[in-house]
Amino acid sequence: SAFIAASSFSFAEIALTENFSVEGFIDTSYNDSSAGDASFNLNEVEVSFLFDAGAVSAQIDVDYTNSTRVTSVTQDEDGAVTSTSDDQMEGDLDQAFISYDTMGVTVSVGGMDSQLGFEAFEAPGLYTNTRAYGNSQLPGTDLGIKVTKQLDEVSSLGVAFIDEGSFLGDESAAGDTAIEVAYGRDLGNGFGAFVGYRSDVNSDDLINAYVTYETGAWLFAAEIADGEDDTDLQLLANYAYSANASVTLRYTTEENDGDGLNGLDAGDDRDQVTLAHNLALADNLSFITEFKDNGNDDDEHEFGAALLFTF
Repeated sequence: SAFIAASSFSFAEIALTENFSVEGFIDTSYNDSSAGDASFNLNEVEVSFLFDAGAVSAQIDVDYTNSTRVTSVTQDEDGAVTSTSDDQMEGDLDQAFISYDTMGVTVSVGGMDSQLGFEAFEAPGLYTNTRAYGNSQLPGTDLGIKVTKQLDEVSSLGVAFIDEGSFLGDESAAGDTAIEVAYGRDLGNGFGAFVGYRSDVNSDDLINAYVTYETGAWLFAAEIADGEDDTDLQLLANYAYSANASVTLRYTTEENDGDGLNGLDAGDDRDQVTLAHNLALADNLSFITEFKDNGNDDDEHEFGAALLFTF
């Protein structure tokens, strides 16, 4: 609910029949940095097909993302290799699952996003143009079965049994099983808390926790993701200064203790500061600008401006 209130985005959810509807978004952006690598991108197009028949529901998300394809590779007389490439949109399944509600319990089966992480998985739920962590250790989408239960009016519990890498993910991890447990609670007086745990067959444990606080037009959040070798931290403040505009300040630090998961050498940290502005031009169109110190040693800065259309 905090994401929906702060973002000012609106999904129309186009009803095709009584039980079948469609929604989605188009995300485009212009990006530049002090390194001089300016580019305009069609980042993502997603269409979600939603089926709802009371106790039974289903969702299929078809995702088109911009990717770079190498078209040719040549080698000159001195042995220097030169490659050419072009950008293209590639379609894939983002999620596909069936859910059944019975006696206050929801059972979902298929390819589903993880329950862990403060940030939304899609652009309409983000406060900024870029995600908090450069190469997050938080899980993405896996094939499995998830059971969620609303324990009472203020707390919920979710347990998922997962076959890692088997749903359009890291095929090298396919066949590795994992368990994921998530618990969220509204603490009252504007405070909320979440704690999640994930462990796979290789005993790679990951703990994720965050707290939020909402007061008036302000939203504050603090998150930690602690894995076997890496620890990621995030602090975020969002202020909605009008009905259709907000500003976000985010600080993140990625600590690498061993395996270089975040693209860092062992023992190195990366601190990033991001300032973003979100303006809803219409109910279904938003303009987001962002300035970020990307934390590199050469003090490189990045700028981005994005248009996000939802339907």
